[in-house]
Amino acid sequence: MRHMLRRRIGATGCAMTLAFLLATSVHAAHESTNRLVFAPLASLAGSAAAGTGIVDYRGGSATESRWTATFQFDELDPMETYVVAVQGRYGDDGSPEAMEYTSICSFTTDASGSGGCWYYLVVLKHLSIVQLRIGTVAGEAVLQATRTDEPGAITSEPNRYSTVDPFAPGDPSLGTPAATPESTPVID
Repeated sequence: MRHMLRRRIGATGCAMTLAFLLATSVHAAHESTNRLVFAPLASLAGSAAAGTGIVDYRGGSATESRWTATFQFDELDPMETYVVAVQGRYGDDGSPEAMEYTSICSFTTDASGSGGCWYYLVVLKHLSIVQLRIGTVAGEAVLQATRTDEPGAITSEPNRYSTVDPFAPGDPSLGTPAATPESTPVID
């Protein structure tokens, strides 16, 4: 009888802990170190233009999150102004703002077509599509980094400010196994 009571208390405690962690885990997957690789869109198909970037989460809640962003580009038009724009910086899921592009930083390329920018920003709700645009945020998009199968790539890895959900599916490249009901200990 005593063993059954301990087992039930242990199972209830595990369930309550799991519910608490899931309820308090409001951080998005992009709240980490995000590495961006930009690739040409259709307008520059066959172009050697390319770029890289890092968007690094530095802590804070969704409405007050802090970030550093650095970008470097090559093989662009010389002496041209470009802007780095992210889709959905301020928008909640499903809102019109989640579809809008917002400028992160801008720069003018040098005579060889290279340039880059750095910015410290507050609030970044989404990081799924980042584009390099000519002139302004409303300008033509020429390069893109994304999490989808479209041109470019965005990958994320936890950093010291990330909130890691111990019950999320594991990523073998990170070396952290997922906690599953089978691996959760039962107290006898």
